[in-house]
Amino acid sequence: MSRGQKVAAEIELIRAALAEEGDRLQKLPKQATWIIHRHNGKPYRLTYQPAPISAWALHPPDSEASYLLGVIDRVLHESSSAHQDETVYRQQLHPWCIIQQLPQMQHRVVARFRRRNDADAHMRVLRQDNPPTQYTIIFDPVLEQTDVAAEA
Repeated sequence: MSRGQKVAAEIELIRAALAEEGDRLQKLPKQATWIIHRHNGKPYRLTYQPAPISAWALHPPDSEASYLLGVIDRVLHESSSAHQDETVYRQQLHPWCIIQQLPQMQHRVVARFRRRNDADAHMRVLRQDNPPTQYTIIFDPVLEQTDVAAEA
């Protein structure tokens, strides 16, 4: 599946989830940007950020935007639950994470890396492209089920 097809499939899932919330999605021409028209009248700009980020961004950032990002993340992760084993394996291989700090003590994993210096280099690029956004590098090892049971 190409990147364009993946984005198209994701946007259809997002559109359906937002319709359940009573919101509407409108595509802007010649851009990877959509406008979310909330039922309360406040618009949000949903943008797909291509590789190396490959994530969805929502502007302006506020508590309602955090809620919408949660809805979007839930619907996208439901559809990819079949690939969960592959994701856990990839997380074991790439324990260094760059997280984006969101309002109300929430965060979102932006990228994962095998080495810390790769994460540092990527973070410099992110800060140049999007200075007001707060990013943090963390070490996030995924514990095996036997490790969790042994600790309990």
